[in-house]
Amino acid sequence: MKFTSFICALTIALALASSSVFADTKSSGNRSCPGGYENGKQMDIGRYWYECKDGQVVPKGCLTSPEDGNRRIEIDATFDTNQNRMQCVLNSDGFLSVIYKACVSKGTERDVGAQWDDGTAYFTCVQVGDNNVHVVTLGCIDQGKPMKLDDRVAKGDFIYQCRKATDGTPKMNKVGCIQNGKKYNIGETFEGPKVWYTCTDSGSKIVGCMYQSHRLSDGDHYNENDMMFSCKVRGDDTTGFEAFACLQREESGASIERKVGCSWVEGKGPIAYEYTCKDEGNKKVSKVQSQCVYRASQGTLKLQPGCVQLANDVAVGCIQDSSSGKLRIETYKADQIDSLPGLRKC
Repeated sequence: MKFTSFICALTIALALASSSVFADTKSSGNRSCPGGYENGKQMDIGRYWYECKDGQVVPKGCLTSPEDGNRRIEIDATFDTNQNRMQCVLNSDGFLSVIYKACVSKGTERDVGAQWDDGTAYFTCVQVGDNNVHVVTLGCIDQGKPMKLDDRVAKGDFIYQCRKATDGTPKMNKVGCIQNGKKYNIGETFEGPKVWYTCTDSGSKIVGCMYQSHRLSDGDHYNENDMMFSCKVRGDDTTGFEAFACLQREESGASIERKVGCSWVEGKGPIAYEYTCKDEGNKKVSKVQSQCVYRASQGTLKLQPGCVQLANDVAVGCIQDSSSGKLRIETYKADQIDSLPGLRKC
């Protein structure tokens, strides 16, 4: 955990290499040191500082970086960099060294292998090779509990994950939703019995309605039993389908959308029926038969339920089923028109 800086000045290098050749033998009378340094003179060489003492260059300590002002640090004293506590040491070979003593977090010394937290994240001090130690972020602190980076936890309707922000600070982020006990990632879509959702950072959001395993968006519609239904998204449990129109079936096979209150005729050949699209309330409509239509050679007859009329040489009756309410057209001999049960001339 140390590095050594060799002295570039030749006279000092020779002195240190011989470990004890610090005296200027030619100038022992004035006690000066190699390089012409006077007794008591202190000098900075490389990353270290020395003192001329009685003709010998004596190691006194280390220097901080130029960014830190090249401050002088005495032997065995420590100084702090951004994340490290450094120590100036004099080795047994007589050379000075700066070693990485420990990590520093907010002014507190942390030994290699130690773990600590600041209430938001937790850290450890690790050794990297022989020459360095530094602080490593391990994860987040969530409600007093440590969470490793990338670990997830479910809370309420959300899933949170410990992630590093762009500035390197770890933070618990929303990454998913919980709906009916199942977990989904943000951006993921999923289906319920009646509606389908997308997971957002504000929770599960209803996107549309489900119809026979198909996803329909807001405003999409389908028809069933000649009635038109539209998907209405309201963002809550009232989201669902509303009936809004009826379908007219043409003899050609075409379908025509009819709004509530409209009436039209459907049928093939002489027998047909008039239908009305009726509002049943509670967001429901129904396609109901309103009267019978008989196409005769002398013209078209429209008969209310329970009525009978002559058409050419036959009596035509409009009968309504008492249980289903459906209409049907029946024809009789013309001379029976006054004696048909349940029918009256209209």
